[in-house]
Amino acid sequence: MNPEYKSRKFLKDQYIKSTSELKDTEDLKTKKILANEHTEYTAGANRIIQKVQQQYLQNKRYMEIDKALDERDKERFIALTSKGWERVL
Repeated sequence: MNPEYKSRKFLKDQYIKSTSELKDTEDLKTKKILANEHTEYTAGANRIIQKVQQQYLQNKRYMEIDKALDERDKERFIALTSKGWERVL
């Protein structure tokens, strides 16, 4: 056999092995992130989610207030403009 051919085969096998190790490492990282309840991104993501939800409620509240004014629904208007308006929505 040609020794040069053998060495290239070895390099190819080594390359395949190294790429599969990278894939395994990425799989382990992904599994670790998915298994953890909290990651380094959890606090920031939760703040953003909370902000978006609060903004949605505020926008919904304004739409409902406008609707109550248009329909001249005094009870609904008072409920939406008083404390605890989140329960009304």
